[in-house]
Amino acid sequence: MHIDPSQQPAKLSGGWSCQHTFADHTSWVRSVAISANGRFVASGSGDKTVRVWSLQTGQVLQVLRHESWVRAIAFSPDSDSLASVGNDNRVRLWQPQTGRLQAVMDGHTDWVRAVTFSPDGRYLFTAGQDNSIRMWQVADGQSLRRFNGHNHWIRTLAISPDSGTLISGSQDHSVRFYRLNGKGQDMVLEGHTAEVLSVAASPNGWLVASSSADCTVRFWKLNSGRQITEFKAHPAPVNCVSFSPDGKLLATASNDKTVRLWHIDSGKLIGVLQDDGGWVWSVAFAPDSRTLASGNWQGAVKIWSR
Repeated sequence: MHIDPSQQPAKLSGGWSCQHTFADHTSWVRSVAISANGRFVASGSGDKTVRVWSLQTGQVLQVLRHESWVRAIAFSPDSDSLASVGNDNRVRLWQPQTGRLQAVMDGHTDWVRAVTFSPDGRYLFTAGQDNSIRMWQVADGQSLRRFNGHNHWIRTLAISPDSGTLISGSQDHSVRFYRLNGKGQDMVLEGHTAEVLSVAASPNGWLVASSSADCTVRFWKLNSGRQITEFKAHPAPVNCVSFSPDGKLLATASNDKTVRLWHIDSGKLIGVLQDDGGWVWSVAFAPDSRTLASGNWQGAVKIWSR
């Protein structure tokens, strides 16, 4: 795999355009997610709320309230639950259609910055500024396991499609692989020269992408931890990486006010989506791989499609 950032044009839409802008938040949007059934978009904000929107109509369906800033959100694989975390050190589980609070999980001792579900939806993983990762049982909210190793804040989490590897990225500049089923060794992947802001696993389970405040994206082999390539994806910190569900594209979001779309097999930059709302914190694909959501510094959620 070879990514050639020298191909980057100043303006290139790749056939993508902004279809909707949702502007109900009153502070920045740190995290966006799209449900696996393609019906809902959720956004977590510095205004202490999570908002659930209809992807089709843009209507606000629910406003879910935290006690402090919301840092990260994630839908369950069956789309029936929404997890949110933030600066109140708590993990909340909601029913997105009704807004009902299903559970509150306590255990972290500092801000919680990352959350992800296991692919089967049975477990939830959270991490943050207490430098630890916690594994929770969704059915009863029980804390099952704690993972240590990072020596600074944990900014991001992902899990492999087979549930075998938990992936984390940290302020300590490292990416870590935790082998959950006893197969293979835990790994520390070094190379980034600044904090790791986002990690994502490819749908086929072969690759992990990581992005950093060093402006680069790196690809690693999931089985061996070997770095395959690195490239300067943006001229500013890369806040988020997201694989399309069909595995063909990688989206990157940055402080340069753009979302960039990369074709994984060819390594070509195929789209630059300009966001007039400042830094782009988060990006997420819809199940059809033809729609994505982004969240920005000014508090807007934008829906792009091709």
